[in-house]
Amino acid sequence: MKRCLGLGTILLIVAVASSLVLAQSSPPKQPPKKPPVKAAPKAPGKQEPAKPAPPPPDLSVTTNYVAGDKTTTGTVLMHGDRQRVSYEATFASIQQCDLHRQMQLNNVTRVYLETPDPTPATVPVTPASGKQKGGRVTYTTAVVDTGEKKDMFGFLVRHLKTTVTKESSPDACDKRPEKVEIDGWYIDLPDTIVCLGPPPPEKEFRVDQKDASCTDTVTYVRPPASKAFPVSYTMVTTAGTDAPLTTKMEATDVKRTTIDPQQFDVPSDYIPVKLPVQLTLDHRPGEVGPKKPGTVRVGIAPVTNKSGQSVSTADLSQALLESFQENATDVVLLKGNTPAEQADEAKALECDYILTNTVSEMKHPGRGMLGRIGGSNGDALSAKVDYALVVPGAAKPTLAASEHSGTSTFQTAVGAAKRVSQYVMPMMMGYGYMKTFSAMGGNATPGMMRQTQDPMVSAVFSFVDRATGNKPQPVLTNEDGAAAAALQKELDAIVAELKKRKS
Repeated sequence: MKRCLGLGTILLIVAVASSLVLAQSSPPKQPPKKPPVKAAPKAPGKQEPAKPAPPPPDLSVTTNYVAGDKTTTGTVLMHGDRQRVSYEATFASIQQCDLHRQMQLNNVTRVYLETPDPTPATVPVTPASGKQKGGRVTYTTAVVDTGEKKDMFGFLVRHLKTTVTKESSPDACDKRPEKVEIDGWYIDLPDTIVCLGPPPPEKEFRVDQKDASCTDTVTYVRPPASKAFPVSYTMVTTAGTDAPLTTKMEATDVKRTTIDPQQFDVPSDYIPVKLPVQLTLDHRPGEVGPKKPGTVRVGIAPVTNKSGQSVSTADLSQALLESFQENATDVVLLKGNTPAEQADEAKALECDYILTNTVSEMKHPGRGMLGRIGGSNGDALSAKVDYALVVPGAAKPTLAASEHSGTSTFQTAVGAAKRVSQYVMPMMMGYGYMKTFSAMGGNATPGMMRQTQDPMVSAVFSFVDRATGNKPQPVLTNEDGAAAAALQKELDAIVAELKKRKS
């Protein structure tokens, strides 16, 4: 028997079912979201400090040098593997450590001289006699750190004392004592600077200027290279029996900076020269500079050859010109071929004299008594050169004579370069800055002065070393060499005559 559900029961079932459906279809309730936490406001004036920028990579140092009554100013610029030293805005030296060379610049005439870094010294040529004299010379550098420190130009500087001493063996050609004492303050160069200036020599052979058969072996002993750079020092130089010479250096400005890399290259409008003396002239090679008041100017006529042998007259004319320049004589090379042309040209160039040269004889001396005494060999040549010094337009010469090369030697072999290069009095010594540095060194050798840690002193004396360095003394073995030796003797006679007439 079926039972019927009442209306109330049906309504209750429907309500329960509806609540179950709604419960299954509604999303679960989420917990209420918390408001975001706000950062506490920063107190004014307490912001986090920014990281400091690295200092500029380059270094600039300006210095004054005082030696006696002479003062000069210089600037050293350092940029990575290059360094530039400037003296009195006239000359500059660029050391390109990356290319292993030094460039000397004359900023007035806009010329430059390239010098490669020194190569290992070679044994000098043995004289024809086979007898070689000489001994050992040793330069020893010692550096002592006193431990004292102080602040200069914003840098921490150290107090160092440097001593350079010279010792000669009993058989050495050069026995003159030399000593340099430097008491100074030094900064340590930043790691960005790796070029410390021209490298000092390690070993060399020095020919005695008064005796070509005597050669010393020179050795330099020093501590490992350091990055100590002087900003102030007093240097005392003692050479031979001369009184000690005192020099003071003071930096007036030292700063980290950024330097244009072009400062360490040769400008494109500079032209190269081959000899130190050409760097110091007041005009470019091939040009005729203005004649200075009170000076004597000599016009050199082209060398002529009547010996019947092959002689390079053009090379000898150029060598004679350069040799006179190296002896601080105002000379110009004439181009005229006849006496009349040369006289007109000499007057136009304000020449006081014309110098003519003729190679009139060339012969082998043989192996007679004279040859044995002179130490010649069978291949040596003897040349005779006739010369005359004449006032333009005059009928008779002021001086006329002849010179023979004989079987002697001369300062530099003409060889492939075909140049006479006897540096007796480089004209560079006439410049103010060179007078100062010359006084600094006194009679000390350039090699000794290059042992300092001052790149300016090192650059200057590196140039002096090149200009006055010792040259081998080969025996004459060709016609050009024989003629050049005779011309060298003539040059000495002409220079002496001009000095006598000037005084």
